[in-house]
Amino acid sequence: MKATLTLVSAFLAVLNEGAFCQSIPSGFVLLNQAYTFPGNASGCHHAEWRKRPPTDTTIATYKNHAFTTEKGFQEEFTCKDNQLLLKSAKYMDQGPYEFICDGDKTPVNLDVLYALNESAVEMDNITLSCYAHDAKDVTWLHNNKRVLHYKTDGSVNPGKGYEKRASLEKNCFKTGNFSLTITRVRKADAGIYRCFVDDETVKGNPHASVLHVNEKRSGPADQTHSSCNEAILITLTVVFGPVLVISVTYLITTEVRKRQSTSTTADDTPETDRMLMSPTSPTTPVNESQSEVTHPVQESDSMENKPSNTRPIIF
Repeated sequence: MKATLTLVSAFLAVLNEGAFCQSIPSGFVLLNQAYTFPGNASGCHHAEWRKRPPTDTTIATYKNHAFTTEKGFQEEFTCKDNQLLLKSAKYMDQGPYEFICDGDKTPVNLDVLYALNESAVEMDNITLSCYAHDAKDVTWLHNNKRVLHYKTDGSVNPGKGYEKRASLEKNCFKTGNFSLTITRVRKADAGIYRCFVDDETVKGNPHASVLHVNEKRSGPADQTHSSCNEAILITLTVVFGPVLVISVTYLITTEVRKRQSTSTTADDTPETDRMLMSPTSPTTPVNESQSEVTHPVQESDSMENKPSNTRPIIF
């Protein structure tokens, strides 16, 4: 009995995964970017690319090893490696298409994305925005792979590589805030992220984000000075011997300490004395409210490192 239940559960999981894949648009492209439609005509005697209803028209044909773009589509479409290429995607280009090769049809549902640009440094955290009203579940995709799928009943299905790194707000279904937080960002996390709700049939708002991941590096000035200092010490040691190098190093260190001491003394000059010594000291009186130093919080569309009032759900 237990074995039977296990098999049934596995079968249902496969069905759910299949339904999930079918409901997601099979093709997507960023606004104003090029897109190559699936389907290569090189193995076809007769091929055709069509845009289905409501337009329902032929875009291009391939016959006798010749590619022809139909009238009215020459500016938008061309042939590249026996495939149909959309030169620069516009919002109205989204919708259903099909590729027909010797009578066999391959449907393609193209989604044209207006995406937010987000940036993060390796090992930092990033939050990608997404909001929806009265959602029953939420799904985040990275390119075409799942980041996580979360339902109101508490069931969670994180994607490979995002276990314990992807999180949502604890009360996301009450607040409508389905923003995705990724911790310890990796170079492999770069790409297009899309947010869906209600069994992947409704797009979240904003629907898509493009994440750019920058390599974490130390300061170039520190690296340059360190390399130069090492090279100088090695050269002096080889030419003059270790005793002379130690003496020179001691003299240089002493001089640096003297300069730092002088700089510190100058910095310790009272603020009021420095203002009096400045020839451009302001004469306009300052209100008590203006003299108070505040640190405004900058708002950011990317919501990077934004603190949350609720405890995140870690998957």
